[in-house]
Amino acid sequence: MKSGKMFWGFLLLTLGVLSLLVKYEVIVGSFDFVWNTWPLIFVFWGLSVIFKENLIKPIVSALFGIFIALLIFGLIYSTFWGFNLDFDKDDKFTEQYSKEYESDIKVANLKLDSGAGSFVIDDTTSNLIDAKAYGIFADYDFNCEKKDSVANIDFQLHTKNFHVVKNKFKNNLHLKLNTKPKWNFEFNIGASKNKFDLSPFKVQDLDINTGATNSKIILGDKNDSTNVNIEMGAASLTLEIPKTVGCKIDSDLSLVSRNFEDFNKIEDGTYQTENFEKNKKKIIIKVQGGVSSFNVV
Repeated sequence: MKSGKMFWGFLLLTLGVLSLLVKYEVIVGSFDFVWNTWPLIFVFWGLSVIFKENLIKPIVSALFGIFIALLIFGLIYSTFWGFNLDFDKDDKFTEQYSKEYESDIKVANLKLDSGAGSFVIDDTTSNLIDAKAYGIFADYDFNCEKKDSVANIDFQLHTKNFHVVKNKFKNNLHLKLNTKPKWNFEFNIGASKNKFDLSPFKVQDLDINTGATNSKIILGDKNDSTNVNIEMGAASLTLEIPKTVGCKIDSDLSLVSRNFEDFNKIEDGTYQTENFEKNKKKIIIKVQGGVSSFNVV
């Protein structure tokens, strides 16, 4: 088959498949990462020249078509869909979860295991936790156990009940937390859009394992020491930290667009703010990533 047909065929095929996946919300993450790979245009161009009269040329052309389709779709997706976490008014309310706060709870551990969806923490509550889940796909196993002064909260996506209704499915989870205990968070999430405003809470540890997501996380200065561990794939992640704390970043990043405002480079992969050593309040961030966009502001 001619190389030109392979290029255009796979380009159009990829655009069609991506459009369907977004329409049915199989993909709800970010395509911002695609723009960080634009130099691959020259790589594919060079390979096309090298293998001009070779049997490999059609394969290179097909891969080039897929890549160009990703660039085109990334531009369209970012322009017209953007980063929006407002739940639709017609979303079906599925479940609500709640646990009363007990005065002897000093530490709370929150674990969230989920896949595609939208996840928000942006408010406080007098209970230990309040949560609402919206969407046909938003069915969670919720468990909260208390031992001594520690509360363990677990949200596990219950994937057995999967239905497609009105040509779409949703998995939206909205959380409210109590400000009194110290919090440890573990988020294992797939293709998703997320906003976690943790500034009102005493955050001790924050562990994030994410795939193709568009996420914004806001940290505060309520705790003297906060440890953040991030492992991300094709993700766009923005982390906001207050100026009142010292911050250090240890990174192992490849093909990642990074922006660390007000940070000084100490050595390869290590950055810190000028006030890190002297400040009593510290945030230490360890991050590993592939094709991603990572910003700390």
